[in-house]
Amino acid sequence: MVNIWVTGLFMESLHKVSAGFVFAFLCLHMANHFVGLQGLDTHIAFMAVARMVYRHPVVEMVVLLAFLLQMLTGWALAREIWMKKKDFVHQLQAASGAYIAVFAITHVAFIFYVRQLVAVDSNIYVIVAGLMQSGWMYALIPYYGLAIFALFVHMGCILFDIFKKSLRPVSWGLLVTTVGIGGYATWLLMMFYTGHTAALHVPQDYFDLYPLIRMK
Repeated sequence: MVNIWVTGLFMESLHKVSAGFVFAFLCLHMANHFVGLQGLDTHIAFMAVARMVYRHPVVEMVVLLAFLLQMLTGWALAREIWMKKKDFVHQLQAASGAYIAVFAITHVAFIFYVRQLVAVDSNIYVIVAGLMQSGWMYALIPYYGLAIFALFVHMGCILFDIFKKSLRPVSWGLLVTTVGIGGYATWLLMMFYTGHTAALHVPQDYFDLYPLIRMK
């Protein structure tokens, strides 16, 4: 019993440490997306500057390692939550974390394919090209939309956990507010990246990444 408790405590500590690096990257990454609401050209310009930071070989390796640790320790913590059948907020935290992990693995794999094997710049056009095609959008809108929403839900659960012992009403307020903001942010980005709020002009090379069910 003591060994299990120590192991769980170690996993939680490691999860929190790696979360700091992941959170810093995600703040920069999501800022890039929200800047994109001013136009894809603005997004590309911001990304060129941001890449000077997160594409530095050392930084990139640290971030990837942090993501790996997050997924490994997160799985152990989520498994404990499900086995012990903890409360609703813990279940929500585990479920959102699990989806973020699945998304991270598949998204990084796809970006690696685009960047290394196809040799196309892995910018926002990679996502927009898929979201703007009726053959792919039905799968990609929930795929990307749930990832954004899950990120806010997970953060809301963390804020709830921080304040639940000392300020219980505040903790619920932070959870509901964060989830609400996440829903709005998800809708806003999905509307923009599907071309509903502004005309988007995507180079043909990016549409060619989705050949199997492309609608002509």
